[in-house]
Amino acid sequence: MPIDAIVGGQWGDEGKGKIVDLLSENSHIVARYQGGSNAGHTVYYQNNKLVLHQIPAGILRASTLCILGNGMVIDPIGIINEIECLKNNQINFKERIFIDFYAHIVTPIHKLIDKTTEKKSNNKIGTTCKGIGPTYQDKYQRIGIRAVDLFDLEKLKIKIAQRLQLSIDKNDIDKSDINLLDFDDFYNSCEKIQEFIHDTFPVIFESLDKNILIEGAQGTLLDIDHGTFPYVTSSNCSSSGISTGLGIPGNRLNQITGIFKAYVTRVGGGPFPSELFNKDGKTLQSIGKEFGATTGRPRRCGWFDLVAARYSARINGLTSIALTKLDILDHFETIKVCTHYEYKNKKITEMSNVLHCLDKVTPVYRTFPGWNCSLENIDKFSQLPEKAKDYIKFLSKELNTPINIISIGPKRNQILYAQ
Repeated sequence: MPIDAIVGGQWGDEGKGKIVDLLSENSHIVARYQGGSNAGHTVYYQNNKLVLHQIPAGILRASTLCILGNGMVIDPIGIINEIECLKNNQINFKERIFIDFYAHIVTPIHKLIDKTTEKKSNNKIGTTCKGIGPTYQDKYQRIGIRAVDLFDLEKLKIKIAQRLQLSIDKNDIDKSDINLLDFDDFYNSCEKIQEFIHDTFPVIFESLDKNILIEGAQGTLLDIDHGTFPYVTSSNCSSSGISTGLGIPGNRLNQITGIFKAYVTRVGGGPFPSELFNKDGKTLQSIGKEFGATTGRPRRCGWFDLVAARYSARINGLTSIALTKLDILDHFETIKVCTHYEYKNKKITEMSNVLHCLDKVTPVYRTFPGWNCSLENIDKFSQLPEKAKDYIKFLSKELNTPINIISIGPKRNQILYAQ
């Protein structure tokens, strides 16, 4: 049976949660392979809005198993908060959440280091301050704490004390801020999540005859290797991270679906060629409710960027695309698409050529007429206005990838399937 993957095609916040929820209906397993509580996947369950930061969106399906892979960094306090949210919404999670033995653990120390580093930096990345970067840093320095370490709390406390002293010695945190660290809540949460910690490798490989869906977090343009460095996250959020983050060989992957908004948004610092600083940008932000699910920060908004999207499609090996928030474009007389950049009087169609100087390129646009009507009551692709169809067909042709799913609202049933 197939192993399919869903990845973000832009700078995150593309609507992956809704598409994972949609496609997980027939999945035995939904697994995440990277990131941590810096993700914010928004889904609607029985008309209630839920934001999942670490637990895969497949938890909303009654019998689906949810795996948090070894490539993730786990915040125990955040996990407990999400479980409380599931309880409050009467969502069964018993024997359905599996945190891998070897996923690294975010501690209060990592969060404080993150905040301190961002505060002192002259070149602010726009981090969520969730401790993600410092935790990955510890992983690659081979001094990190892993989920399997939580079974022995006494040894864990020794490791935490050693890590705290190291942070002080290296001036990663200010001594005056130590009193801000809440270890009681952390240790209580570590004890509570022990029941969810497992060796997930056999769970996955004993299910290869069933449907498995892989859920990416953030977006390809934030990938540590392939994104707009240094304004990136600390993990491989493109499809290349699946093998290391879950232990699934690349040749097992079947379909890879990229999620793209019908326009583009970005949170935090970093280059954004098609960013809008005018009324259109404010309209996208307001009508699209473009505020971060994790931080609440306003998202920067811009027109669809074909150069970036084409790069993302190639990096991920996309076999299909889900286009979200098409309905937000209902309100525009004209809609623009960035077809290429100009840099030093040259036409640029390959993003990889200018990733190092993306803040210096000039976007060049093609203008499309808007459809000037609501898509709210449409339930078939054939009912879309011709101008909306033309927009979708243009993007699909330029990306050489079929757009099979179109989202026209936040609810589960506001989905169209292209013919």
